[in-house]
Amino acid sequence: MSFLSEISSGVAIFLTVFAILLAAPAIWLLIRGILRDRAKFAENKVLGGALNKSTFDTFLKARFQSATKRTHFTVFYLEINEAKNMKASFGDAQYGNAIKEMIGRIEKIFPSAVKVCQYEYDTVAVFADQEFTPQEVEDLASFILIEVKKPYQMAGGLQLEMDVNMGIASYNNFNSTFEQLWQNIELALIVSKRAGVNQYTVHSAELNNQESEEYQYYEEIKDAMEAGEFTLYYQPIVDVLTGENFGFESLLRWNHRTLGVVPPGQFLNVLEQSGDIVWVGNWAFEQLLKQRVEWAQRFPDKKLVLSMNLSPKQLMSDKLFDDMRRIQRKYRVDPAEICIEVVEFAMFDKMSIVKENIDRIHKMGYKIAIDDYGLEMNTLSMLQEINVDIIKLDRKFIMRAQEDTLSSGLVGTLTSFAKEKDILIVAEGIEDEYVLDFVKNLGIPLGQGYFFAKPSSPKELII
Repeated sequence: MSFLSEISSGVAIFLTVFAILLAAPAIWLLIRGILRDRAKFAENKVLGGALNKSTFDTFLKARFQSATKRTHFTVFYLEINEAKNMKASFGDAQYGNAIKEMIGRIEKIFPSAVKVCQYEYDTVAVFADQEFTPQEVEDLASFILIEVKKPYQMAGGLQLEMDVNMGIASYNNFNSTFEQLWQNIELALIVSKRAGVNQYTVHSAELNNQESEEYQYYEEIKDAMEAGEFTLYYQPIVDVLTGENFGFESLLRWNHRTLGVVPPGQFLNVLEQSGDIVWVGNWAFEQLLKQRVEWAQRFPDKKLVLSMNLSPKQLMSDKLFDDMRRIQRKYRVDPAEICIEVVEFAMFDKMSIVKENIDRIHKMGYKIAIDDYGLEMNTLSMLQEINVDIIKLDRKFIMRAQEDTLSSGLVGTLTSFAKEKDILIVAEGIEDEYVLDFVKNLGIPLGQGYFFAKPSSPKELII
């Protein structure tokens, strides 16, 4: 009997374990369903009231949490230019009514319901929970711009016209988290501003399509990086009075195996959109410091400043400062001999992480330069809010200054401001002696351009 008892006991244990194993998947599916229902409940709870920035973000994060392979959505993000002045001119109430009308116009454009909110006082966010083709996204963006540009009727028979810019991104492999999506929307918005007012930019969905030409090009760029085909060229920044080299700006080049030297305009955008520009930027920064060490050994009496551009994606990275500090400690280069150039001046005002990164880099001892400073930046108030050591005037700005007195006056005002604040000014795009003389007469101390030298490899440079 004891033997039979042992068998019965063993069978019971076996059946119990077998039942647990069978139940495990069912339990997992049940938990998964509960979590999905909780996420859905959170979404519905959020949508029960009026959408604002907080509720929109909560809703969007919940959408990411419940996302599957079948998930498709797109976020359209509009920024209203001169919103602060409009509020001051028409008052909060009338400005608010105009925004409500804008939201109503946008909602009517889409084929099905969308979630639209006034994200901040000068921005509107649109969530479309649908799958669109790239062309459909472009068409919707064009319709949005047309509608929001139409005049808004204000009290007293006045009309208000709004100029906007728009950044757009869809859920995909390069926008798989809440943070990635917003970084790429901000990046797209910045790119749209480069093109002028009432423009939009879509963060590329083609990079997510492995059959697309853009994706294939992206793969080729990655292979080229691993094969060591990328290098830094340098262009001198010159003292316009003495002709001595003040320093050199580093410029990324691709030594393509069949096409020769490829300029950055043909590959940086793809790297920026994919996010790989961050590690490429770290690589370039390390090459820059290695070059500075080499030149310090070969030319110990030369006090040269080497500069490099940081991309918008790098400036948005919360790891930027730590990455730079790690590389700097490796080569022990004096930070005062390195200048970090920032192209997207407007990012200081809109993104706290960008200002924080620049402040930390500057406190570490690096020089900070505003690159491509142009006519749209003719106010000096923002320059007073950040620590800047160098202002590089855009070539078009210099050309305009030669043609009209207003632009020339702006340069004069900027030059006086720079002298007062101990800021150096560099005139970019000097290509002949006539422009050089003009720059000298304006009192600009430094120049850069083909008149002095084209970008060259370190071996070709005259130090």
